Amino acid sequence: MKNKIILFVTGAAFFLLSSCLNSDDNITTTVSLSDAQISSFSLANDSIDGIGDVVFTIDQLENQIFNRDSMPFGTEINELLVMTLSYSAGGVYNVDLTPEATGETYQWNGTDSVDFSKPVKITVTAYDGMTTKNYLAQINIHAVVPDSMQWNLYAEQVTGTAMKDQQVIPFRYNGTENYFMYTQSSASANGYQLYYSSIDDAKNWSELSLTGLPESGLILSQITEFRDELYVPATNGLLYTSTDGRNWVVVENAPYVTALLGVVNADLNQSAVLATIITQEGSLYFAGMNESEEWISDPERSLVPVGFPVSGFAHVSYNAMYYERLMVAGRQDRDGNYLNTAWDTMGDATSWILLTDEKADYFEKRSGAMLAAYDDMFFLMGGLDASGQALKDIYLSNSDGVTWALSDTLVVMPPAYTARGYSSLVVDQDHFMLIFGGKTSDQSDVLDEIWKGRINRLGFAE
Repeated sequence: MKNKIILFVTGAAFFLLSSCLNSDDNITTTVSLSDAQISSFSLANDSIDGIGDVVFTIDQLENQIFNRDSMPFGTEINELLVMTLSYSAGGVYNVDLTPEATGETYQWNGTDSVDFSKPVKITVTAYDGMTTKNYLAQINIHAVVPDSMQWNLYAEQVTGTAMKDQQVIPFRYNGTENYFMYTQSSASANGYQLYYSSIDDAKNWSELSLTGLPESGLILSQITEFRDELYVPATNGLLYTSTDGRNWVVVENAPYVTALLGVVNADLNQSAVLATIITQEGSLYFAGMNESEEWISDPERSLVPVGFPVSGFAHVSYNAMYYERLMVAGRQDRDGNYLNTAWDTMGDATSWILLTDEKADYFEKRSGAMLAAYDDMFFLMGGLDASGQALKDIYLSNSDGVTWALSDTLVVMPPAYTARGYSSLVVDQDHFMLIFGGKTSDQSDVLDEIWKGRINRLGFAE
């Protein structure tokens, strides 16, 4: 009998509502008595900064209410909040709340403040007295400082062997993307070794055979990918290349290559170029090898200036103002002087400009630093100073390498990280930086470990 009375009353209410709306103006509104949906949701409390500005999303399929943009790290919901709800055109019959903080269920009167320190279950009953819908409402707060950088020791004892030199580069092998790790054993008779690991792993490494490389003399820090091939120079001026990373040959008809600077990638205005420094008749010149393996150098304008880094430099390829560019920074010039400058090139890589002011000391002079384009900035990290002291500082540039500033708060290396130079640095597709190896001095063995870090907000779900 009770159910029949409820249906009669609600049916009568619907009839009266329809009659009132069917006036002489011929306005008709259809109201569903079985609609239990919440159409808007907001919270307020003058004592909690920013809570009134939070925009909440109502996911009607998953029955969740949440803020996509999390509130700042450290926000505390330590007071009751005023909750405001609106519903579909038919309104609702009843709202029950179950705050997770208390575990108790009670009927909400529409005005009482609610404990949102933990998620709250909201049960809405439609006017038919039978249709219900359960929502879970919560306030998302950043668990970490968004702009801070978190690091962890990702892997150690990677090869399990003593190494005096190492370089890691992403390279496609057997149809998949991998990291190729080239090493030189501390036992000089063992020559060079190659290990590889999937870019999705980087913890488990397998060894591959190498052919065509000399027993010593390679400048592993300058190994570079160009046209899906790898190139590495040697101290005797030879340039080696490989299509698979395993079998190597000397590049024919190449000039005496003193340094391999990196790659100016192809864009709408130019083809890709392998940038180098070559030696001709005792002088150093900039030269580029294009995609047709033609060498470009102009003695009139390609003479390497005094103060340009020729060894131990860091380099990065990047795009700015619709042009592909190449930047190098730090290390030693032809006279062995340590540098704290950054240089840039584009086009055929035969002409370079000094980015940094010659009289400015934006960062300490160093060799073996790491350089990366990351988070719309450039990062210059670590290295060895002129006295051989290992560094772990981070300098940032948001001016395309013209000016640099020390990062000393949120983006720093952790205390457990050992200062080092000559590490390999890779930024992966998930915005993680991976630091492979590195040396604490010019004479030390390579640290057999991998560090991994990311600015927190670059890992937040969009």
